[in-house]
Amino acid sequence: MCGILGWAGPATAPFSPHAFRKALDRLAHRGPDDQGVWQAPGVMLGHRRLSIIDLSQAGHQPMHSTAGASVITFNGEIYNYLELRDELARDSHAVAGGSDTAVLLELLELQGPAALQRLNGMWAFGYWDVPRRQLLLARDRFGVKPLYYRHGSGGLMFASEPKALLALDEQLRAVDEEALLSFLAFNNLYSGERSFYHEIKLLPPAHYAVYDAASNRLQLRRYWDYPTHFEMHRSAEEASEEFGTLFEDAVRVRLRSDVPVGVTLSGGLDSTAVLTAASNGHTASPHCFTSVYSDTDRGELEWAERAAAVTGALITAVPAPREHWMEVLPQVAWHMDGPGYSPAVYPLWCLMKQARANNVPVLLEGQGADEALGGYPWHGAIDLLQALKTDRTPAALMQRLRGMRGTFTTRWLCAWMLRESVPALVAIHRARSGFQAMMRPGIALPEPVEPISNEPDRLTARLRADHSMDVLPGLLHYGDAVSMAHSIESRHPFMDYRLVEWLFRLPSAFKINQGQTKWVLREYLRSHRQTAIGNRRDKQGYPTPAADWLTSGTGLGVEDRLVNKPSLLHQWIDPSRVSSLFAAVRRGDAGRLHHLYKLVSTQVWLDRCIEAG
Repeated sequence: MCGILGWAGPATAPFSPHAFRKALDRLAHRGPDDQGVWQAPGVMLGHRRLSIIDLSQAGHQPMHSTAGASVITFNGEIYNYLELRDELARDSHAVAGGSDTAVLLELLELQGPAALQRLNGMWAFGYWDVPRRQLLLARDRFGVKPLYYRHGSGGLMFASEPKALLALDEQLRAVDEEALLSFLAFNNLYSGERSFYHEIKLLPPAHYAVYDAASNRLQLRRYWDYPTHFEMHRSAEEASEEFGTLFEDAVRVRLRSDVPVGVTLSGGLDSTAVLTAASNGHTASPHCFTSVYSDTDRGELEWAERAAAVTGALITAVPAPREHWMEVLPQVAWHMDGPGYSPAVYPLWCLMKQARANNVPVLLEGQGADEALGGYPWHGAIDLLQALKTDRTPAALMQRLRGMRGTFTTRWLCAWMLRESVPALVAIHRARSGFQAMMRPGIALPEPVEPISNEPDRLTARLRADHSMDVLPGLLHYGDAVSMAHSIESRHPFMDYRLVEWLFRLPSAFKINQGQTKWVLREYLRSHRQTAIGNRRDKQGYPTPAADWLTSGTGLGVEDRLVNKPSLLHQWIDPSRVSSLFAAVRRGDAGRLHHLYKLVSTQVWLDRCIEAG
């Protein structure tokens, strides 16, 4: 887990080696343990290292292959590197050192982009083929690790974060209007390949790019996609057993580390399953970190303690003090290089900071389970709508509804069923209450991106959209930014590609069963002495008191900044309407809180990263 920076081109670099090193320093938080720069005519590669596997100098980067025909700067982890190393050894290919990077480098030199299919992990890297003078950029299947680039007449620049590219070319410090409006209007943290900075693009997940320095040509190719068919011939017992086998192996390989590994534990289904698998068969359970808000508001601590009691794990409760949140938001904006849509980023920030203070630089997390297993209220609504079409038995429908009501309120279920049945209602709501209600006349919004799907049913189609477009990419973006801000490596067992492929081939009945969400995961918990958590029905994320934060005390300065002072945002929004939005949230209009937070985070990003630089 590191920070990478590079440039390749047909001529001399448009910046000095000194400027390149200063730009690399912008990524110091991603790699505080070591740094290196390699350069040759027409190419420069930089690396900031967070030492996790092979802590010796043998893991130093940029790294040369044993044959000397290639060089790599790599960010991420290849969890199956030991198995790949053994295969290389059987074929008489030596690997220098004990790092996963060394294994990857030799594999790429032998197989080129075809090697990507064999990797189980998260990654973003730049690989320079010396004799061909070609640069290979690649990103993992789900985009856990970021990779930004800018291609122009001066060649190709790439980096883990846009801020390093801005340090090389200040002309890039400009807002990409389409990306920003897409975020404000439609919640898209990702607008295709667009970043929030004009001319800086994001390599899409599951893609690689080949750049030829002589011709200055760049070509992108997809190397992986989701399965598009169900495997129907399995019983409930078989599905539960297969899930357990895949999930436990996903956790097992993510425990590979030469430094301590912990768990972020909320007491919910996902993180409890991760803790359970990580503790199964091991001599000691991982150190767990749980968010609370104060000495009186303990959040999910009681549920986390129940989960930890089964495994004997140690829990550190991490407060997220209200008085510090406005100090943190500008730092979050700088690390995210963009706005955000969830105040849950603040308790996560506090948690990562505490884990680093406790010398636990690797954390396993439960991210990715909801989007593959159907954990959100709209998934339940879609399941009920499908049942209305296929199962006319009143008793069966009532059983589904009763099961669902244990997790989601009837009001929310009905609202989501109406929304899913009549999509035009979403547009009406946005026009009346969302960003469009605050826009100045004449602003043209980009067209919302609609997923194209040939999935076998409506629920699976929605899960794929949430997993690849609408929900998970944004969560991964801020998760990576906030963890790396504190030099923490986050690992996600639910995003093991073997498990994801299996889950997307799994019939929907094993995900939402008789109204019970994430059924196959609950079965895993119930079979591993986590019955209380497995039967838990109330779903919570990080329920921050954001309305109070934004409209009183520490949030008042942001209101003044958005409404009364000159802002780039005012070219798109009417400040008097923003004032009305603050007033509505202050009166208790929780439905508009989300829109207000997006505006606040956007203003903080503009102040910190665009106007201040």
